[in-house]
Amino acid sequence: MIQTSAEHTSEIIKSLKSGQVVALPTETVYGLAIAFNSASALEKLIYLKRRDLNSGKIFTLVPESKTDIQKYATVDKLAREYIAKYIPGEITLILNKNPEFSHPYFDHFTTVGIRIPASPLFSAILLETGPLLLTSANPRGNQPAISSDEVANTLPKVDLIVKGRTLEGKLPSTVVDLTGKTPVIIRQGDLNVL
Repeated sequence: MIQTSAEHTSEIIKSLKSGQVVALPTETVYGLAIAFNSASALEKLIYLKRRDLNSGKIFTLVPESKTDIQKYATVDKLAREYIAKYIPGEITLILNKNPEFSHPYFDHFTTVGIRIPASPLFSAILLETGPLLLTSANPRGNQPAISSDEVANTLPKVDLIVKGRTLEGKLPSTVVDLTGKTPVIIRQGDLNVL
């Protein structure tokens, strides 16, 4: 495990592009990020999170930008309103998957979770890495980490940890299911949307 600072974006980008799992702060809690098309990184992320494909829980997709969301998800009128108002930000939108979108991981699901953190670090790295997969930095059953020290203690096999901490008491992103006719809150974070 290596630690770096948020200023070393080139090192973070290089790690992601080489198939490593990177722990980094978002505006909510610490997340684990991997390159979208790295099979080896995906395998390691599933191992670190002890995630079962049949659990129904889906890693979040972080598109390059708001306009790229439609590549991965069906964006109807309701979704457009939420995207315009809340993204980037402390929200994950569950949307129906774009039928033309195929990916070894997402092919197991009919929906996709979309989030773009409102973080200068993410803005900088997404330009270089393209889309990422993201999940909270914690083993299954644990609370999400809010500092690099917590990540190092609970997930020592993470490849690269960006030093720092998020705000004490900060909740993970609010998760809103927009696959039906009306929005449904799946997880309430600090952001209130209904």
